[in-house]
Amino acid sequence: MTAKHGWAFCIAIAAFVFLPQAAAEQRSLSQDWRFQRGDSKGAELAAYDDHSWRQVSVPHDWSIEDKPDGSPPFDRDAVSGQDSGYLPGGVGWYRRHLALDAQDAAQTVLVHFEAIYMDADVWINGQHVEKHHYGYSAFAVDLTGKVHAGDNVLAIRVDHADPSSRWYAGSGLIRPATLELLPPVHIEPDSIQVTTPVATSEAGRVIAQFAIANGTAKTQGVDVVSRIVSPSGKTVVQKSSQTTLAPHAKTADEITFELSEPALWSPDSPNLYVLEQTIRTRDGVADIRRTRFGIRAIAVDATNGLRINGKKFVLRGGNIHHDNYMLGAAGLPDADARKVALMKGAGYNAIRSAHNPASQATLDAADALGMLVVDEAFDAWSKNKKAMDYARFFKEDWRADLDSLVLSGRNHPSVVFWSIGNEIPEQGTEPGIETARQMVAHVRRLDTTRPVTQAVSTGGHESDGQFAVLDVAGYNYHAHEFADDHRRFPERVMFTSESTPKDAFTYWRSVETMPWVLGDFVWTAVDYLGETGIGWMGYSQDWQKLGPYPWHLAYCGEIDATGRKRPAAYYREVLWKTGIDPISAFVKQPPGTEDLPDRHLFPITPPHLDWSLDDVHPSWTWPGQEGKPLEVVIYSEYPEVELLLNGKSLGRKKVDVATEYKASYQVPYAPGRLVAVGYRDGQAAGRWELRTEGEPATVRLSLDRTPFRANGEDLVYVTAELIDASGVPVYAQNHDRQVTLHVAGAGQLAGIGNGDPHDASSFQSGQRRTFHGRVVAVVKAATHAGAVTVQVDAAGLPPQQINLNAVSP
Repeated sequence: MTAKHGWAFCIAIAAFVFLPQAAAEQRSLSQDWRFQRGDSKGAELAAYDDHSWRQVSVPHDWSIEDKPDGSPPFDRDAVSGQDSGYLPGGVGWYRRHLALDAQDAAQTVLVHFEAIYMDADVWINGQHVEKHHYGYSAFAVDLTGKVHAGDNVLAIRVDHADPSSRWYAGSGLIRPATLELLPPVHIEPDSIQVTTPVATSEAGRVIAQFAIANGTAKTQGVDVVSRIVSPSGKTVVQKSSQTTLAPHAKTADEITFELSEPALWSPDSPNLYVLEQTIRTRDGVADIRRTRFGIRAIAVDATNGLRINGKKFVLRGGNIHHDNYMLGAAGLPDADARKVALMKGAGYNAIRSAHNPASQATLDAADALGMLVVDEAFDAWSKNKKAMDYARFFKEDWRADLDSLVLSGRNHPSVVFWSIGNEIPEQGTEPGIETARQMVAHVRRLDTTRPVTQAVSTGGHESDGQFAVLDVAGYNYHAHEFADDHRRFPERVMFTSESTPKDAFTYWRSVETMPWVLGDFVWTAVDYLGETGIGWMGYSQDWQKLGPYPWHLAYCGEIDATGRKRPAAYYREVLWKTGIDPISAFVKQPPGTEDLPDRHLFPITPPHLDWSLDDVHPSWTWPGQEGKPLEVVIYSEYPEVELLLNGKSLGRKKVDVATEYKASYQVPYAPGRLVAVGYRDGQAAGRWELRTEGEPATVRLSLDRTPFRANGEDLVYVTAELIDASGVPVYAQNHDRQVTLHVAGAGQLAGIGNGDPHDASSFQSGQRRTFHGRVVAVVKAATHAGAVTVQVDAAGLPPQQINLNAVSP
């Protein structure tokens, strides 16, 4: 099916949740890894002596770690330079001992790696068992018959050859690893797919497809009991069936359920059901699977746009890369989930996973929070963008890596589109079109319930052939072509897969006025490592001069690297009319202040460049500017605004689409209180206040959660914010202080950062200077329960302490 036919789907999606059972078990392999940076002859052998290697937990990224001498990891001579944020790749080894009893070793034994960056070789007990190239695709290694009772040694060599990427990729076992033990008769883990050909508020039809494997040498009679559990925990329907499997055979099965008045999944109401499947042989329970899913109906066409359960939704989207700033590329589930929650809290309802498959933690969080996801496969096909990137392996591996994308993502309600690539060098050419045609067909063999898209950066007739083989056309930076392309192809469904923050109003007006445009994904929602300084210079300047060392962040994120919303995020909330922050006010940095510490972080020469953000600040502290006019910009959903300085009105102004929902005032600077008031129907309906700050008086600490589980994986984010004696947050950089953070008890410091794009100090030292009055640290739970104490000392201020508790999982 091509784009001209439109799309109408009813789908229910599932996320695998494997719970430990007597005969089927999944064990986390997060702990007890041994790691060595650099090559090591014979490290694959079971008898190799690894006692001197460093003990690490997984997910793990060695590129972000301090050097052996304790100095920060950044290197102005790093091979990948600005692409990687001046951080290195290289070779690394991991080893882990697996203790198995006789019953464990006799089962089907799988080790699942969600991602290893990149080019990994895997051995078990000295036997080479797997070669996996792509750094972002999940894969499983079958160790059945290769392990024994007692100690087994898993060894992995990772070869991250630079330059491999246009952004920071990280190095190592960057996503979770698990050991899965399956009984001889079991449900194949990747075989489960749940769809709903009927999904309305009155009725739902749920179809569960799966495969059962018989690993024994005898014929097995198998009973299958399947039940659906509602979001409230009640069983709403149950069915039983029987099947017979020949020795060492597999059989595909399908069960249909009818539900009345189902609780539908949508971004507004992310209701989730559970499908529980139990299979029994004459010997008892053989396997149990619990699969979380959501029931929903999706329709996409050029007349009505995107509808979920009959209601129109537009994609309020943001692009994200996979890194987690101070943690590097380590995709700890809590870190990935936090990024989704930050976007949801800022009004986004959609994520594009740029430019690689999203982690399971990202998809799980999107399922639970009601976020829509464009899950993307590749940044390169046969033609490379960097000398050592995925193009080296594309022809050999793309089918297996697409399998991984779809099989690991098709059972998530959050995933709405599959994207097969981004700005592919061969896009629009005959080879590029033919490759896309093959990839689209391959995806549809695995999942027919979602459209396939691609992010295309060429414009006009050059992109027509590429879009013709897709279901939805992804435009990178070509919103000006939406109207003309609609006249030429009235049934083409379009969206902005990438847009510039500086053009937020223009891009969003296309969505508001053109029903065939489904939404807009800004570059980017959250700041990221690598592509240094693109928010400072922009692509229209000399790309080779972007972000010189010590720059390491792109600095284009509308949410900064620590999770703080920047002014552009507040403006986008107003454009989207989310009601989260319906009015906000910021101050443009005045001329003549180029000596201020952060002046060089914004483009000096107008107009603003491609990915730069407006040089405006949430601050009314401008010493030396007394009596001089400062420009104050108000963003408002309200149709009328008023600005007051120290209680005196500076006038009211209308705000609407003609003003791009902005109002500007020239205000003679005087310290005190600046208040913006929004009016609806003549009545004050909202306000925003900026107050002149004094010298820092103390540090205010806050946690994003408490307690957390003592599993060696859970995270708590600790924010340390400078405030003055009146409780006003400190923003002026001449007030920033050096901070030292200590963690004691049942936790450890995983990283500390401030969002400053060129503060290339250590993320692990516990020392960091505040940036605009703030640092954020990540505390990771230990594997034993107990109290955790976080103490923060800021230069010249009283020490502060906050306590939390790591509880038994």
